[in-house]
Amino acid sequence: MLEAIREIRLGDSTTLVGICYGNVYVDGEGGQLGDRGSVDDHKILSVKKDGELCSIEIEGFIHKKAGETVDIEIDIRRRRDISVQHTAQHLLSAVFDRELGARTVGFQMGEEYSTIDLTISILTDEMQELVEKISNSMIAENRGVGIEMMPGDTAGKLDLRKAISEKVVESGKDVRIVTIEGIDKSACGGFHVESTGDLRVLKIIKREKVKGDLIRIFFVAGERALLDYGRKHGVLVRASSTLSCGFLDLPGRVDSLVEEVKEAKASLRKLSERVAETVARELNLTDGETIFVEDSEEVVSLIPKYLEKKEYLFAGKFGDRVLLSSKGFDCGTIVTYLRDKLEVKGGAGKERGQFIFSGDSSLLKEHIHEAAVNLQKAGEKSESKDSTQ
Repeated sequence: MLEAIREIRLGDSTTLVGICYGNVYVDGEGGQLGDRGSVDDHKILSVKKDGELCSIEIEGFIHKKAGETVDIEIDIRRRRDISVQHTAQHLLSAVFDRELGARTVGFQMGEEYSTIDLTISILTDEMQELVEKISNSMIAENRGVGIEMMPGDTAGKLDLRKAISEKVVESGKDVRIVTIEGIDKSACGGFHVESTGDLRVLKIIKREKVKGDLIRIFFVAGERALLDYGRKHGVLVRASSTLSCGFLDLPGRVDSLVEEVKEAKASLRKLSERVAETVARELNLTDGETIFVEDSEEVVSLIPKYLEKKEYLFAGKFGDRVLLSSKGFDCGTIVTYLRDKLEVKGGAGKERGQFIFSGDSSLLKEHIHEAAVNLQKAGEKSESKDSTQ
């Protein structure tokens, strides 16, 4: 469609094109998504309301002036998806209201899923399944979805799911009423399908508690629901193949594996304790205050627990991470020295520290020893030295 430019501004790598408000749907209006597509073959990035203008942000530059025209191509498939998700929200909200007395006080449509916030403090699996089952039965019945414009004072007398404000009633302006046969009647300016059968299927994918006594429902409908099912089916197929069990056996198999992992972690902890104690015993017998060990994270983190030296600087390396522990040395000073010499990334307090170093371990060991020697020469050991004397 051709639209006259009312205003145009160039950004760093985008163009803002202002046209008459109302021909292109803006982002977030009525809780739904805005239009996408192209303007003179440039991709639409966002659509916002800017006073009486519709401000369309597009990729790249259009070198035109106010008064000239642009050719806007709207993504009709996206509009179709928006209409499906929006009608699904009306249906779902109506069923929650009728069956559980849970009113919808918030709606947000996203690119992957949509949400509604409900005035209900407890929602069990059985309650959720009931609402989903009834909603899908109404989809199967292919109930009609009607749209009618009427004066505000007339609309105000209708039994709407959410009453319109007195301001709207008294304004004299027409109100757009969307009706789902036998279940819902609401004031709404968004996209909608012609009948519930167009939704194909509705699926609640999760729920969570939000502020106050509200529960947020996440849902998908139509093509989104089929894509969601396809992705999850693929995950189940791979999981059941990997674990050599059927779909229905997966929960039990996963629970069993979780217990096995817990037991393995407990055993690993005990073994790591033994290894750390053994290594520390040997280190206690060696000369020198600077200690450098490479091992697993579990072992190096436990070794300082068993060190009995009156004074030491311990560095335990696992992968590219290094843990510092000391008695009589300031780890913060050590890390500052290493940051200057080796550009390590991390931090430390007086007795503990950690940093990242992915270079040669022998070089790191050399600089740690050098840092410790320099501290000794400068007499800058930590106050903990005095407490051990």
